[in-house]
Amino acid sequence: MTATTTPTSVLVVDDEDSIRQALERFVSRLGYRAVMARDGITALERVAQNHFDLMLCDVRMPGVSGVELVPRVLERDPDVAILMLTAVDEPRTAVECLKLGAYDYLIKPVDLDELELAMRTALRRRQLEMERRELERWLASEVQVRTKELEDRTAALEEVSFGALAAARDWPGAAAAIRTLAKELGMTEDEVRKEIRVRGL
Repeated sequence: MTATTTPTSVLVVDDEDSIRQALERFVSRLGYRAVMARDGITALERVAQNHFDLMLCDVRMPGVSGVELVPRVLERDPDVAILMLTAVDEPRTAVECLKLGAYDYLIKPVDLDELELAMRTALRRRQLEMERRELERWLASEVQVRTKELEDRTAALEEVSFGALAAARDWPGAAAAIRTLAKELGMTEDEVRKEIRVRGL
């Protein structure tokens, strides 16, 4: 039996009905699941209710603009890849959107081949970033586990070493052993002798 794969979900946010509907048809033809929002407030409601892989967002909208929407969406779901769409070529706005976390910025009327490439690139970058974060979490966890194991092992070895030296106080090699142990543990010889005395009581 073949496992069911959840289709990539795309939130399309644009206040113009014709553009929103055209984008919905295009997104659906690519095999993605499209969800519509006619303004920023509706988009935030959609994001609160569902998880999206990608958001296509108009820059100029009444109420909550696309620029204002980017950080608010990412605050709710930092894994959403965002592409901005605008009818006006404004470099400052483009840079602002990118600084806020958008992946790319396309000028309307959007070339569909360019849009498809931008969507695939954004989704690929999103996947790589998610995998990188997961790897970083795993590495941090592994370091924590290994460090704890090393600390426990070191503590056990210290206990054995101190106990053995306490039981062999008259051993001729005790002084040399104390010097070596102090060096390995980063302690002074007096500190090592004190630990030995505690265990020899």
